[in-house]
Amino acid sequence: MRKVAAAAAVILVMLLPCGAKSQTIYGMNYIGEAVHMGSSRHEALGYSAVAVQDTTNSVTSNPASTADLNKVTLTVHQVLSASRVYFLDYDSRQTRYTVPTFTASFPLRKGLVLTAGYRTRFYGRADFAYQIEVENAPTAFQNYKLDSNLFMLPVIMAWRPLSSLRVAAEAQFNLGSVIDKVNVWFNDLEYKNVNSKRRRSYSGISWGASVLWEAHPRLWLGCNIDGPVDYFVDEVIENTTAVLDTTTSFDYSLPLAFDVGFAANPFGRWWLSSSYWMRSSTAPTGFPQLEGNVGDETHIGIGIERRASREGHTLNRIPIRLGFYTDKWHIQFPEGQEVTSMFLTVGSAIPLGNSPGAIDFTLEFGRTGSKTVNFVEENIFRFGLSFSVAESWSRRKTVRH
Repeated sequence: MRKVAAAAAVILVMLLPCGAKSQTIYGMNYIGEAVHMGSSRHEALGYSAVAVQDTTNSVTSNPASTADLNKVTLTVHQVLSASRVYFLDYDSRQTRYTVPTFTASFPLRKGLVLTAGYRTRFYGRADFAYQIEVENAPTAFQNYKLDSNLFMLPVIMAWRPLSSLRVAAEAQFNLGSVIDKVNVWFNDLEYKNVNSKRRRSYSGISWGASVLWEAHPRLWLGCNIDGPVDYFVDEVIENTTAVLDTTTSFDYSLPLAFDVGFAANPFGRWWLSSSYWMRSSTAPTGFPQLEGNVGDETHIGIGIERRASREGHTLNRIPIRLGFYTDKWHIQFPEGQEVTSMFLTVGSAIPLGNSPGAIDFTLEFGRTGSKTVNFVEENIFRFGLSFSVAESWSRRKTVRH
């Protein structure tokens, strides 16, 4: 019960008039909020596009699909969001963002493509202040800041050995940090401010594998395996009084995750896609207060897309995308109570003239948590934007006179 009360207190102070700026409320806990793979196109399909084959992006839900790229392709994907959080009689408005995902793909020969870039795995941010009572001292104020960002640098080799098959192997270099800062100050100048900072630096190497198979001209099947990550963690705690500083290290394991799905073409230019993603729970090493509050993560997505045509009027030349997805978080709050998200998505794209590149955009409307089950509910609006450009690279011909 103490853990529940403590967690509720943290959420409560976030919503006081002092204000809060963070990622989703639940993303403040543990290692942060998981980030789904894909560009704005895949976001608009409810992140259900693990089996979607045709792509003009180097950021995809299935790296094997990049085997079809025949030009050097650069893609940048960014998500901005705004939300309103409700807890008891309190509420708070928030805005947030992440570091953009970006990748570049380089065709080495037909059907063999090398891709490298940057992608965030987990993130969480917070900055809030509240009043505290200190025994035998005047009223004090405490400011808490959190900056969590675990990311990876993927290097992917995608290959098309058969006209109906694409495969990919991936090396993942994982880095990042979780930083907590606490500052306590008094209105009485006779009392000194107190500062504390804890930085945890994460590093590890992992692997990934992907398959995309054309079972029928109207049916594609896809699968991703995201290998386990064995992080090495360095922890440094700095205080106002240096003699209290400490350093330590420990290991943290992130279990394997997998994603399976299909994409079907029932008629015309309309495609239906669906996928299921899952990562098993792990021990909350370094976060003893969350013991018993961490479970399996899952994602279920479904999407429908009317693909663009090269003929007809303007509206006929742009795609229409709709989607829905639900997530079950790794965090349980209160203890044993699952936290879920549900989102509706809609999006489209603007082609860049005769270039294979495009500007994809998506709107998301959803909710995380429940006031009746989790005591905290966050209504969220997200705007996703991807920009992709492509160009053929060839050897320059030398003209001799």
